[in-house]
Amino acid sequence: MKSNDRLDALKLLTEKLADCLERETALLGQHQHRTPALAELQREKSRLSLAYETEMKQLKESQAALGRIEPARLAALSEAAGRLQLACARNERALRAAKAVNERVLTAMVDAIENGRGKPVGYTGRGARPPAAPPRRAGMVSAITIDQRL
Repeated sequence: MKSNDRLDALKLLTEKLADCLERETALLGQHQHRTPALAELQREKSRLSLAYETEMKQLKESQAALGRIEPARLAALSEAAGRLQLACARNERALRAAKAVNERVLTAMVDAIENGRGKPVGYTGRGARPPAAPPRRAGMVSAITIDQRL
């Protein structure tokens, strides 16, 4: 593949990856996260990232041909790379914010479960509250799923 063609392919990949990141960031910013849409975008992001990495590696291996690249193509690639860099930064902030929210929700759920354990329910035959049951640890199962991907 000629260096100009490789550069054009890299520019196209860069633009597609930036588009993907921008769509994911927009979905993360919504109050209702569309899990299937996010999952599809993450698959696309992984695929595009791998292709981008491969193209960059091949371009770096053929650096001798870089001197013959048309300045307009190089400028277009630089512009696309700047957009990708900005999209990456915004996406990272959105992912970190979503992760922090999920961690707070999980902590609140665990606290609620822990506070609810061992508390007496009801009254004794004489109308008094029964003694608190000791907290149970071993053998307790709670159905909680944690998504730790970033």
